[in-house]
This record gives sequence, C-alpha cells and structure tokens, in this order.
Amino acid sequence: MVRFDHRPTWYFRFYLPASAGQRRGYIKRSLKTQDRNEAERRAYEEWRKLKTLQEDGGTVTSKNLQEVMDDWIDASWQRVVTGEIQEGTWKSKNLFFKNQLRLFFQAKGLKRITDLQVDTFDDYRYWRMTEGWKYSKKTNGRRPPTDGTVNSEIGLINEWFNNHLIPKGYVRRKPKIRTKTLDQDDLAANPPIPLKEWEKIWRWMESWSESDAKGVNRPQVHYWRNCFRHYLLVAYNSGARPTELVGRFNKRQEQLDRGLTWGDVEIQPRTRWSPKANQEIEDKPVSILDIRKTKTGVPREVPCLAATHLIRWKKFVDDWRSQNGFPPVQSTDLVFVNPGTGKPFSYTCFSRTWDQIRKQLADSLTGHYTLYSTRSSYVTNQLEEGIPSDYVCKLTGHAYEVMKRHYERMQMRNLIPEVTKIGRAHV
Repeated sequence: MVRFDHRPTWYFRFYLPASAGQRRGYIKRSLKTQDRNEAERRAYEEWRKLKTLQEDGGTVTSKNLQEVMDDWIDASWQRVVTGEIQEGTWKSKNLFFKNQLRLFFQAKGLKRITDLQVDTFDDYRYWRMTEGWKYSKKTNGRRPPTDGTVNSEIGLINEWFNNHLIPKGYVRRKPKIRTKTLDQDDLAANPPIPLKEWEKIWRWMESWSESDAKGVNRPQVHYWRNCFRHYLLVAYNSGARPTELVGRFNKRQEQLDRGLTWGDVEIQPRTRWSPKANQEIEDKPVSILDIRKTKTGVPREVPCLAATHLIRWKKFVDDWRSQNGFPPVQSTDLVFVNPGTGKPFSYTCFSRTWDQIRKQLADSLTGHYTLYSTRSSYVTNQLEEGIPSDYVCKLTGHAYEVMKRHYERMQMRNLIPEVTKIGRAHV
C-alpha cells in the first residue's frame, strides 16, 4: 500500500514483471479510503483477486473493460467484412456492449478486466429486469425486457468469453450465467390477434389507405399506406417473418438480403363444386410463396390464402407506377419495394406505422400486438383448423419446441369454456 503526498487516500500497487508483449510495471488502484485498517482490508481483496487470476493461468493486465469490449467489437466487425455475420447482427451486439453491459459494469463499480470474477454476472438478470431497463434511451413505452431478450444478451456475454476473453488469456474460466427456459407467458410477447380484433384492424386499414383518406396528401403517402396494408394482410395469411416478406438490404455488400419478389409469387386458380349450381364454380385463388432466403437458411414454399390481396396490390402498384412516371414492375422486384430507391423500406418504417395504428385502435384492441403477432396468429389459426403441428412447423420454419408451446397454449385456451361451465363452480 502507498500514499502520495498530494492525495489523501490510500492506493494499492501490484508489481508486474516484464513478459512477452508487456513491460514491467505496476497495477495501481485507489482504495478510496483514508482509514489505514479499511485500506488494508480492501488491498487484500484486490491482491487476492489478482493472485487468483494468476494461479488460474490468466493474464494480469491493466487494461480497462471498455478497451477490451471495444477490441471485441472491432474483431466482430471483421466477420461482417468477410460475410460471416450480417451488419444488423453486429449493430445489435455493438449496442449491447456500449449500453447495457457498460452500464452493468458501471453499476457494480467494475472498471478493469481483473475485476471480472466467477460470480460477477450472478445478478445480471435481476439488475437488467429491475434497474437496467430504466437507462434505455427510448422514452416512449420504456419497459423491462422480456426473458427472451435477456437470454439473448447472456448469449452475447458467453460469446465474448468463449471467443475473446478466454483465448486472449484475460480469464481462464467462463462464469455460469443461467438463462431462463421460456414458458407459456413468454409467448405473450407476440400474442396472436383474435379474429374479431383482426377484422377491426383490416377494416380500419381499408379506409385508411383510400386516396381521399385524411393525411393522404401526396402519391408517396398513398403508396406507403397501401404497401403497409397489403404487407400486413399477406403476413397474417402466410405466417412469414417480416424480413422474409419485406427484405433487407446489405449496404456493405450492396446486395439484397431476403425479401419476397414478384417472381417468388405463384397464383393458382381454384374451383369448387356447387350443389346449388350443380357444377364446378370459380373459388378464391391460392398463392404459393417461394421464400428462398430465411432466418434458418432453409428455404420453404408456403401455400396460403393471400392471392386476393396480392392480385389487388399488384394492380395498385402497376397503376401507381404508370401514373407517377415509374417503369413497369419486373419479376425480380420486391413485392413491397420502395419505388423511390428500388430497395426495401426499413423495418423501422413498418414498426412505426404499426405503432400508430395500434394507438388509433387502442380502445378496440385487448393485447399489445406486434408485427410478429401476424405470425403467431397464422400459427394459431392453422392449429385451430386442425392442421398437424408438424406441417405448420414446415410452413413457418418454426422449431418444434416453439410449435409445441403454441399448440399447448391453444389447447388450454380452448378448454376455457369446458372448465368454466355454469354449474361446475364449487363455492
């Protein structure tokens, strides 16, 4: 322990002999007290942490945590350049390390890599759910994260340890951070939209997207409202993920990543037998969506009842482009393209519009529905129609365990009338 003439508090110094890539020197830390007895106790704690790291074979370094996190983010960017991960994945990781994890370390008073201990992250979930979310820069609708979000963040911490801290020798062991098994309540993050409420939504959008609707003051607004309306109708009837329909543009590689094109859409006419007419009559056509680029990397074909919406949307697009000086649609064009750029609209455009619609219909909606609620709705509707869960897995690209939870949740809800019949109450 040392004390400097110009500083009243005690300091702890730990000698580092010269080694490969590091000159000899000291790790110096303030013990933040003027009391010698308390300083000795704190100095011993600091010495014990550093000795434990050395005994475990770790590298004792004076690097601060922010430096090490920045090194990891820089190394991760190289994977974007080589095409191993998407830029959006890197941005999410960068945001987590510069915000949530930095604030967690700050709250615990951790500054250097040697401050990381086996039990450092024991209370991460508790902190994130009770305090961490309050620091979010988002001012509208700020609320605690879901268990799924925290699980994803824990996955990023584990990746940091496995691929950077341990290989670099900063630590020898990865802390055990428990993830939470998602239960039925976690499905409520993207709850399915009940049919009656869905009818209110699509009927409202029908008038909202008219050329003479309030707020439609230029052709681009009219286009966007119809684009969003038909996107939501197709999403609800196909169960596709937002990015699988809308697409995403990789700016660095200057290429489209996912997205449904007109060439991926097949419309098949149908007929049905009419006892009244005593003959085959025309029925609603079926659309087959060839979703080639998916989240899981496994392409799939989705037959669905979105043909009527797609036919109407295609006619609108053809007329709108003709009237506003745009060239005709090509088979390689995205179905929900931004005509001004030829690229996808951003996900933010869709989420903001959906938020505005939910606010307009707040009195009519009972759940906090998200853009992914169309996917949950499709799954629920298919299962209630008696489609085997294995088939629904293939149609949506869902994992079996996720589908099982949907199925069990649906079954439980269907039992509500049976188990709550009048006369069965035991008072």
